[in-house]
Amino acid sequence: MANTPPRSSSSQTLGLVAILLTVLCWAFAANVAFDLFTTGINPLELAGASAMITTFGLAIVHCFWSCGQAQPMNLKQFVLGGILVLLVAADYVAIQQLPVAIAIVLLFTSPILVVLWTALAAHRIPSRSVLMALALSILGVVLVSKLLESRLEQVNWFGIGIGLITAGCFAAYVILSEQLVETGEPVGILLKTYAVASLFWLAYQLTQGLPLNLLSPNHFSKVLVVGIVGNLLPYLMFLWSIQRVNAERAAIVATLEPLVAAILAWLWFGQTLTLLQIIGGVLIMSAVTVLQLKEAESVQVQRP
Repeated sequence: MANTPPRSSSSQTLGLVAILLTVLCWAFAANVAFDLFTTGINPLELAGASAMITTFGLAIVHCFWSCGQAQPMNLKQFVLGGILVLLVAADYVAIQQLPVAIAIVLLFTSPILVVLWTALAAHRIPSRSVLMALALSILGVVLVSKLLESRLEQVNWFGIGIGLITAGCFAAYVILSEQLVETGEPVGILLKTYAVASLFWLAYQLTQGLPLNLLSPNHFSKVLVVGIVGNLLPYLMFLWSIQRVNAERAAIVATLEPLVAAILAWLWFGQTLTLLQIIGGVLIMSAVTVLQLKEAESVQVQRP
């Protein structure tokens, strides 16, 4: 097997900078979305508008930077678009229901689900590090959910459930994306999946009528920010960055997003977290980081 050419230090530095910018974009857009929800904007309508804006932007990028003839869409790509619909919808509903940082922390349990699914699909017992990370994540979810600080009827079970569904959708999206990205046209695949998602949202919107609230002068600029800064730019930067740094390092740096989102939510909306919620978030992020490092070590050992 041919060795992968080494990446230059300058290229890796640029890749890490791109990941940090991606984190900032996601965290900022999440708070803009929450701001829209406080004014009565429907999360599902915002998700649809965001998908359509991203599809239009990706189409422009693909026209200028695509190489070779575009491949026809296959069933897996169509399914990936459907998963993206569920992912974006659940993500925005979770942001509406929960403090922004908590919604993002719950989303970040997805890497553990990916590794756990990979082990089970290979018919092998998950390693001790995977089980430990899963246990830490479960404890972290209990703490960020305020299960130990509130009576059961005070817990936002719906918000927590949607947050965990978001993690499951993102895990499924990652697993299927990894199978499709080997075709060598990542931007094209991203365009197709968002195009399918846009069609689903368009069908949904036809049953609800024209979303006039999104088109109002007070909201339209923020809707554009969510679509461009929250989806189009970060996904393109993330694709660009992982070609310059290891995916494991990219995933670890991306775990800074809940921290950045929490700071922005505190400055913007005055959202604060309890000590136990902060501890729970740290446990989840630590579990993800340790797991990514273990996976990277395992790949290095198995590589000839």
